[in-house]
Amino acid sequence: MPNAVRMHDEQAAFLSLEALVWRDGPVCPHCGESSRLGRLSGLSTPIGMWKCYACRKPFTVRHGTIFQNSHVPMHVWLQALYLLTATGERISSQRLGQILGVSVRTAWHLKTKIAASVEAAKDPQGPWHGESAVNRVLREPFPDSPAPLQPGQAVCKARYERFLAATAGVAHHLDDAVFVAALHKLLRSSGTGSDPGDDVLEQQLELSLFDEPSGRGGGADDEGLR
Repeated sequence: MPNAVRMHDEQAAFLSLEALVWRDGPVCPHCGESSRLGRLSGLSTPIGMWKCYACRKPFTVRHGTIFQNSHVPMHVWLQALYLLTATGERISSQRLGQILGVSVRTAWHLKTKIAASVEAAKDPQGPWHGESAVNRVLREPFPDSPAPLQPGQAVCKARYERFLAATAGVAHHLDDAVFVAALHKLLRSSGTGSDPGDDVLEQQLELSLFDEPSGRGGGADDEGLR
């Protein structure tokens, strides 16, 4: 299903965003080259990284968005965005952190940055070619693999299973539309005007990304999304 967002792991999240943003193929955001490009796939290369052989610069589909330079994985951003749009941002930072498997501080950062960016992008200027490229979210069990899970995949699988459980009762066709509309806004908004302290904060958040949820004091939000 090419026109669906997938967010079960990092590879799926990047491929979904690339299909949305680069409908006619990747384009270097530095020089505009569209042909002399190659996907980097080394063992130490971050997922989603491309290199332009015209200007010799690396880039990802995050470039120019609020996701640029973020140490929070892309699939975590997408799952957080869905949970926030499905609840009208009424989910607590603690509950968000429990579902995503991140610290409350990280969850608070995701929640506030998403809310501020969606609000700032309320009145986008002009049409965008990606408006109709994606119209739903694909929610299926974590894909089985004949090979052992790669490093980090067990964490992704556990997170995704919590995400599926938390969203099991929502009205998919309505919540998908709200999510996709918010995602369009975030992809249209520039990440270049962020607070200079964001990079420092992101470095701190990286250290707590995979903290185990404490499960304490969740309050009413712990009973589900709604």
